[in-house]
Amino acid sequence: MKLAINGQQLAPTHTLARILDVLDRHGITGLELWPWNIPGRVRGREARQRYENRNVAEAAALLRRRGVTCACVTLGFHAAPLCFAAGGGRRYTEALTGAVDAAVTLGARVVNTYSVGIPLALWSAAVKPAAEYARARGIVITLENEAHDESGRPENVAAAVAGVGSPGLGTEYDPCNYYHAGLEPFPHAYETIKRHIRYVHLKGGCQYHRSNPRLRRGYPMRDSTRDFISYVPLNEAAFNVEAIVRALARDGYDGWLTLEPHVTGAAILEFYKREVPYLKKLLAACA
Repeated sequence: MKLAINGQQLAPTHTLARILDVLDRHGITGLELWPWNIPGRVRGREARQRYENRNVAEAAALLRRRGVTCACVTLGFHAAPLCFAAGGGRRYTEALTGAVDAAVTLGARVVNTYSVGIPLALWSAAVKPAAEYARARGIVITLENEAHDESGRPENVAAAVAGVGSPGLGTEYDPCNYYHAGLEPFPHAYETIKRHIRYVHLKGGCQYHRSNPRLRRGYPMRDSTRDFISYVPLNEAAFNVEAIVRALARDGYDGWLTLEPHVTGAAILEFYKREVPYLKKLLAACA
């Protein structure tokens, strides 16, 4: 397994070149790219979620010069609902195939996406032709589990991926998002989807308690208006990160572990200082 950093969290304050400087400081060679990490001439909310009309080839050249691998290409979080609203499932299929083309140029093997409130039956129908397009190009599309829609349940994710039935579709495993959904990230969620896992996000989370001044309130827990998540370094997570990494190694996962601390500003860089050595030591113990 290899470590990567998610470019989404750094995008508001860092150009792509500055993000690569962060990777250099931590000895990491993998980067997950989002549309807003790549400049281009795009207009409108939907276009900003996509890769068409962005300088993908220039970004690929920069990564090659810096010795960095594109671990994953991710469609914007709201790509699915915006595409479905503008032109239905066909438009979302086109956005996915555009992301696959970007992944080919960038040398990534994974395109990550979200269903974001689209019923998984409709989502799957739109994804199926894109998954075949991806398979033919050596790419896999992954569905990321999110806390507040149908993908928040591992049984739903497993059924959606199995229903499409293409090697071009798998799932991204985000333990913290399952925790945010009020579920057991490990072993239950992991065991339910493990044969479909093609990509992994890691961030730490716990329940927010006002009495603890170190915690900052995040979004509500699933199906709650009173309980909230708080984001903490991985070694302080309310779920067993070490057991998860060991299980991935045991079961033969050899892909990327991508760090995406959900904090802002300088706190992101402070999280990296703690999380990168923690995970490198853990990976060494699993080798």
